[in-house]
Amino acid sequence: MVGRLVIVDVVFLGTGGAFSAGRRSNPALLIETPDFRMLVEAGPVIMQQLARANLQASEIDRLFVSHCHGDHALGFPMLALNRYGASNPLHIYAGIRTVAALQTLWRLVYPGLNDHWADLQWHELSERGPEETRLAEGITLRTVLVPHPPDAPTLAARWDFGERSVTFVTDTIPCAATAELAQGSDLLIHEASFSATLQPDVDTAAHFHSTARQAGEIARQAGCPRLALVHLGPEIGEHPDVLTEEARAGTDLHVTVPEDGERIRL
Repeated sequence: MVGRLVIVDVVFLGTGGAFSAGRRSNPALLIETPDFRMLVEAGPVIMQQLARANLQASEIDRLFVSHCHGDHALGFPMLALNRYGASNPLHIYAGIRTVAALQTLWRLVYPGLNDHWADLQWHELSERGPEETRLAEGITLRTVLVPHPPDAPTLAARWDFGERSVTFVTDTIPCAATAELAQGSDLLIHEASFSATLQPDVDTAAHFHSTARQAGEIARQAGCPRLALVHLGPEIGEHPDVLTEEARAGTDLHVTVPEDGERIRL
C-alpha cells in the first residue's frame, strides 16, 4: 500500500549547544504536519523559544526528550507549569532514566504540584534495543540508543509520516545504529558540536559529540538527500559556510546550517 504524502514542517527553535550564547539558543525543534505537532527537547529557554514561534505551552501536547542533560531538559518544569488550565494532556516520550530525571525536576522545582495538576502523560522508551511507538494515525516514532556517557543514556529518533520521514540525532559519535535508523530519511538533523576543518585537533569521541564532516558521512551512509546541522558549538556557529562545505565533502548532499527560527518544509 502506498503511504500518505503529507507536508512536514521542521521549525528550528534552537540550533546551539550547551555552551551557546547570543543568537543560537539551546537545541529544540518542532516537527509539524497540518494535524500534528511534537516538540523535541525542552532546554532552559524553551518558553522564550516557543514565544518567538508564537506558541503557548498549551499548544504543545507531545514532547520528545533525547536525554537528561540540562540544555535538553532543564526547561521542562516551566513548560509543564505554563500548561496550567490546558484542555489537553502533555504526552512525554523519553528513555526510562530520562523520564525519571524529568519527573524529579518537576517535583523538585514545584513541590506539591503532581502530574495530574499539569495533566502529564508519561511514555517510557527503551534504552536498550530499537523501539517503535505509534503517535497518531499514520505517524510512528522509532528510537534507538546511541553512544553517550552511561549516566545520560541518549536516544536518536525518527518520525515516519507515510512517505515522509525525519531523523534527529544529537549528543553522540557516529555509529551504525544512527545510519540504520536514518536510512532513507528525507531529512537528517544531526548534531555538529565540532568542525574537523576549524578544530582539527579536537578529540570529538572523548566528548561524545560529532563534527560536521562526520554528520555528512552518516547522511551519505543512510542515503539521506538532505542534512541539517544543529547543536553547534560556540566556536563554529558563526561559520555556516565552512560547516556546509565540510559536511558536503564535494558531493551533492544538500546541507543546511539553520538559524534559530528557521523552517524547513518537506
